[in-house]
Amino acid sequence: MTTKLPLYRDPNASLEARVEDLISRMTLAEKVAQVQAVSLRDSTAEEEGLAGIVKAVRDGISQGIGQIENTFDPRAPEESVREVNDLQRQLLEETRLGVPALIGSECAHGHAGLESTILPVPLAMASSWNPELVREAFDCAGREARARGAHEAHTPVLDLGRDPRWGRIEETFGEDTHLVTQMGLAAVSGLQGGCSGEPGTSHIISAPKHFAGYGQVVGGRNFAATPIDSRTLHEEVLPPFKAVVQEANALGMMASHCEVEGVPAHGNRWLLTDLLRGEWGFKGYVVSDYNDVPRLEFFQRVAESVEDACEMALSAGMDVDLPVAQGYQHLLKVIEERPELEEHLDVSVRRILWLKFKLGLFENPFVDEEEVGSVVDSPRHREIAERIATDSIVMLKNENELLPLKKGKLRSMAVLGPNAATKQVGNYTVGRSQIASFLEGLQDAAGDGFKVSHAPGCAIAKVGWDGKRSTLEQRSMEEEEASIAEAAQLAANADVAVVCVGGTTETSREAFFVDGIKGDRATLGLLGNQLELVRRVVETGTPTVVVLQGGRPYSIPEIERLPVAILNTFYLGQASGTALAKIVFGEVSPSGRLPVTVPRSVGQLPMYYSQKRISFYKDYLDEEPGPLYPFGFGLSYARFEYSELRLQSPEISRGEALRFSLKVRNVSEVDGAEVVQVYLRDNYASVVRPDKLLVAFQKVDLKAGEQRELEFVLNPEKDMSFIGREGSVCVEPGTFELEIGSSCKDVRLEGSFELLD
Repeated sequence: MTTKLPLYRDPNASLEARVEDLISRMTLAEKVAQVQAVSLRDSTAEEEGLAGIVKAVRDGISQGIGQIENTFDPRAPEESVREVNDLQRQLLEETRLGVPALIGSECAHGHAGLESTILPVPLAMASSWNPELVREAFDCAGREARARGAHEAHTPVLDLGRDPRWGRIEETFGEDTHLVTQMGLAAVSGLQGGCSGEPGTSHIISAPKHFAGYGQVVGGRNFAATPIDSRTLHEEVLPPFKAVVQEANALGMMASHCEVEGVPAHGNRWLLTDLLRGEWGFKGYVVSDYNDVPRLEFFQRVAESVEDACEMALSAGMDVDLPVAQGYQHLLKVIEERPELEEHLDVSVRRILWLKFKLGLFENPFVDEEEVGSVVDSPRHREIAERIATDSIVMLKNENELLPLKKGKLRSMAVLGPNAATKQVGNYTVGRSQIASFLEGLQDAAGDGFKVSHAPGCAIAKVGWDGKRSTLEQRSMEEEEASIAEAAQLAANADVAVVCVGGTTETSREAFFVDGIKGDRATLGLLGNQLELVRRVVETGTPTVVVLQGGRPYSIPEIERLPVAILNTFYLGQASGTALAKIVFGEVSPSGRLPVTVPRSVGQLPMYYSQKRISFYKDYLDEEPGPLYPFGFGLSYARFEYSELRLQSPEISRGEALRFSLKVRNVSEVDGAEVVQVYLRDNYASVVRPDKLLVAFQKVDLKAGEQRELEFVLNPEKDMSFIGREGSVCVEPGTFELEIGSSCKDVRLEGSFELLD
């Protein structure tokens, strides 16, 4: 006699029917378990090592669990798979209903697991201005995460990175709404295996963050207030999130640490339910940023107890409390005392179960231990990591066309600076054995018969505060002077010098509450004696290339005035050295463009290009006008000419698209890629508008002498709308101007058209 399986075990039944059958069988405690999480990083068991952490997790899933956090996985891929499979097996075999867990991860620039492929940080990837390559990069991350047993990543960051003081700016795709939107769509579709919202068995759920507005923390300080006006919120902050929900079908969303118009995101029903689900049609689940449910009580003080915080978050639409349910561990007691909340609980549990069924976890929650090695850091993934790293390097200056270096005319090179031999790749990684530093990459590319010498020159000071004054922890001045002198001597004896300066993951990172970890800065210059090192090397008369590396843009007007070449790299991932060598020796022409505006000094902030037009009317008494480097800026070894801008019509109606074309020719003898940027200016509007906005761009590869015709389409409802005086979205008739060029400042072609009423 065969036992009939319950409906939720029937793979042929609809997802909705399976969800309803399963939830009808669950006790209150089992339902509460589904909105909770445990973490394989649980610090309470650290003294026992990984074994102790795993034991704590096992003890915490006896009633089932919604999610197991396996972020920053320190295990080798095969070991990681075994551990995750064992936990899923326990859930299937040792809990009453056998509900598998979602496994959470991080994939900001590659899956954050030991030996996973490390990609450039998002700010570097955005510098590529190449959405298709970014999609391929996140496709690699999604495949590696799933191969290791993960189902969801708290990725990508869709905050606007407009304050370079903020330690998390490296996690963003830059300052501009349109650029962030295009990169966000690429990242989500890459992680989820396309735009269908069907990750299948090879990809994962993308949960973009921080919803919404976290990048606008006042003063660039982590966890600070976010005073965003309603128009800025709707016109600039929210569009990337809306796009990934409606165009890429993101199945997850991580709420923000911040508040929206005074209401914390984790307790904001308008944000998490009315807007996200009601207006935008979001179908997935919302996860908390780490420990932000209890922060409603002890940090933001909008709840009088942790129990009140639980009620506020659950009622708002917060589905899972990460990483270890510090708030929702009280939820069983809360609902027993306030039974009306079970209705909200059931809504969240339905969403979580629906995703588990959608991912096929009830049929097979396990991953193949034998196959993970062929996926993680595969040859294809390494090749993509190198391509996007190379594409992301921005040439800021090339005095006397020093670059590219010509091996046949040079016999020696001094590779100097505190970042020359570093293998730092950003903050959202675990580590891997194969990372080439800039020094190693240049040595390998130089080849036999080419002498490469190295000296650090100086240290990057560690910033601190001793309670009374700012301190810079570094070597003694005697040691620094001796080291700088050694570097200058090496430069004097070389045909060319490459000086690698910038920052470290200690001087630019997410600032935490615990352990006094800081990562935001009040200044934007190079720390310690790095500027002195560059000056001393240049004084030798040796041709000098300055390479900037770090997690934020640096204000370096003193270096910009020197006769040097300057390359900006941010963190380029595991292929840093190889990518730099390809650019320096001319194997590839630099094609990166800045995704942020670089100010001359911190006193110019805010400095993003798309501020309201009245913001740039007056300049400072004691500072040179304008930015050090404008948004979209970047140089190439090739030269490009723009011509023949043709608008299909000088007039369009609201229901028509504006279609136009132009030609770009490579007029040099060097192959290269140009990023054609289209900016729109609304000449007159009922409210004060930005001076101009990026509305389209294309990156085009052109061989020497090649010409290409590019076509663009703008939609009034999407590209010309804004929040009007009445507080609703509108499209107003009037005249508009197009500015087309290689940055927001370098305009090559101009045109105008009229939008008819």
